[in-house]
Amino acid sequence: MKKKKTIKTERVIRNFSNGITRLMIDILFYTLVILAVIKFSQYGYNFCYQLFGSVAVDKEGEGKEVEFFIQAGDSTKEVASKLKREGIIIDRFSFYAKSLLSKSNIQPGTYTLRSDMDYDTILKIICRYKETSDEEEEYEEE
Repeated sequence: MKKKKTIKTERVIRNFSNGITRLMIDILFYTLVILAVIKFSQYGYNFCYQLFGSVAVDKEGEGKEVEFFIQAGDSTKEVASKLKREGIIIDRFSFYAKSLLSKSNIQPGTYTLRSDMDYDTILKIICRYKETSDEEEEYEEE
């Protein structure tokens, strides 16, 4: 009789400990899922704000000035990576997406950019066509 009581008690204790273990694993899992959703939401919000808002690395008037060179044949991704390395933009992916959405045609050349410029201003500067065409240069030479 005592043996049956001990077996029942062991079974109850084992079921209780298994239930507690499952509960702890579930709590841990759902906590991680909630944290991942929060982190993803924050990243998504920041990305969209950079894409559609007016963002700059530094506050207006406090930015550093950089001579920025774009070679002929540089892709938009390469330009975005260079801008990020120079500290002119916040995120290369949002700048790349912004340039794709605005259908910008980045022109090779040397530009003076500042870290307090927003993406729209930078795109306006690096997408400007040369002010003089090849025909005008030939005319001036003659």
